[in-house]
Amino acid sequence: MEISVRKLINPSDDEIDALVSMLDRAFVNSSSTIQSSGWLFRFLTDGKRELAAKYVYRGHVLAGLLEGEVWVAGQSGTNAIRAAAVWFPPGIDALVTEAQRSAAEWDQFISKLSQEKRTWWSDYFLPTTEEASASLIGRHMGLKSWHLLLLGTDPDHQGKGLSTALIRAVESKASAERVSMVVGTSELTNVAYYQKLGFVVRGAVPIDIGDDQLMLTTLTKP
Repeated sequence: MEISVRKLINPSDDEIDALVSMLDRAFVNSSSTIQSSGWLFRFLTDGKRELAAKYVYRGHVLAGLLEGEVWVAGQSGTNAIRAAAVWFPPGIDALVTEAQRSAAEWDQFISKLSQEKRTWWSDYFLPTTEEASASLIGRHMGLKSWHLLLLGTDPDHQGKGLSTALIRAVESKASAERVSMVVGTSELTNVAYYQKLGFVVRGAVPIDIGDDQLMLTTLTKP
């Protein structure tokens, strides 16, 4: 299959809806094991799929369109979105600025979580991942690099090189700018995938999630 990759610029509401729907299918159909990022979203929203679709996936996309970059891929000759990646460039973090949080309705999303999950998110998950990043790659490297916030492929189109094309597109930019790329994943299969693309494991930290535990792995390139 010949792949078409493009940066999403000023998309229509219909395009955003189609993109969010694709991401919803991608993560709902991901592994149900504890190492799956789809499992993490389900845990955070107590299994409320509509919350993940409306706020997590849509919010990530809207934040990326505002201050990051959203890249999409599909079959050449069609406009159908089969895979997407949300990246943030050096100097800009995800869902931190007031403009991003407003566009993504992120505070509304947090308010809809259970008290237990709000506390887990603010008092445990965010501080733990921030400290993990600082210890593994240095406190400021993430903001000096292109960092991947979200990557998803339609389950009917996996294994066709779409995600790789999305990574290569931003890799060209990072190489030209002579900056690194940073990715994080809780899925063991993704660790091997990123390694095949030349990413190097910088370390992993355990994250308690309910009665289970996932390993959050950070990789960089170069």
